[in-house]
Amino acid sequence: MGDSSAAKSKPNSNSALPTHSKDEAYLQTVIPKCQLLFESIKSQQRIQRLSLSPDPIQIVLPDGKVKEGKKWNTTPSDVAKEISKSLSSNALIAKVDGLLWDMHRPLEGDCELALSLSIVMRAMRPFGIPAHTFFARFNTQAYYSFRSILCIGPCATRGEEKQPFERIEVTQQQALKMFSDNPFKVEIINDLPEDKTLTVNRCGHLVDLCRGPHILNTSFVKAFSCLKASSAYWRGNKDRESLQRFYGISYPDQKHLKEYKTMLPGSCFFLPHGARVCSKLLEFIRSQYWKRGYEEVWTANM
Repeated sequence: MGDSSAAKSKPNSNSALPTHSKDEAYLQTVIPKCQLLFESIKSQQRIQRLSLSPDPIQIVLPDGKVKEGKKWNTTPSDVAKEISKSLSSNALIAKVDGLLWDMHRPLEGDCELALSLSIVMRAMRPFGIPAHTFFARFNTQAYYSFRSILCIGPCATRGEEKQPFERIEVTQQQALKMFSDNPFKVEIINDLPEDKTLTVNRCGHLVDLCRGPHILNTSFVKAFSCLKASSAYWRGNKDRESLQRFYGISYPDQKHLKEYKTMLPGSCFFLPHGARVCSKLLEFIRSQYWKRGYEEVWTANM
């Protein structure tokens, strides 16, 4: 899911599609500025890491086996490659001491490492984070055409270009400089503590604030669908800007995306244990009705 702000134009009566004009000067300065700042900070951080001592670290896998690595050098991707080619090809996201971690992000010390495989992701849930990034990249293309502005897009992903995901850490001041032309980003950044370290990610043209983590590149995402679009107020405030919100879903293959879509729309069925939980929740809700001065009504089930 993602929100973006875009100027609305009236449809041309002589055409089925609305016409838009590009602000070429704006487009030629804002996105390149973000990219240059990103690359500059990334280069500085790479040099800084090279100056750090690559002390040996121990990496404990879920089965108890221990792998040797180097602090600030070894990445989860390196560990996956050392174990097997198959694991390296299917590992999407890592967990380091229980925290989600990018596959290319260097390890910072002794740790416990778990790797999430595409087959596990396929069975358990859609690609939430890649979907967010896909929409952000979609918005970037709209940005080039219509000067739309990316606001915020928590995950609520088809990538054939094999665009890599890159991550850097920035200070609040660096982030404000990078996104100075985006009032929504500036507002988000200013609301955070001054000493908070922020993460910025790049994928192709897109440079955006995002906690991540992300998959290695867009080639892992081969099935994507836009579910709906709707209007939304910035931060849910009716007195603020009106935005466009996009909802999407993605899977690593078309089969599982199709299975997901067959359930939309649908009705849920509760097994015995689920029915008990539902009944308890209904009892609680009803008790709150009376306490809060409400009466209960029933509508037809469609």
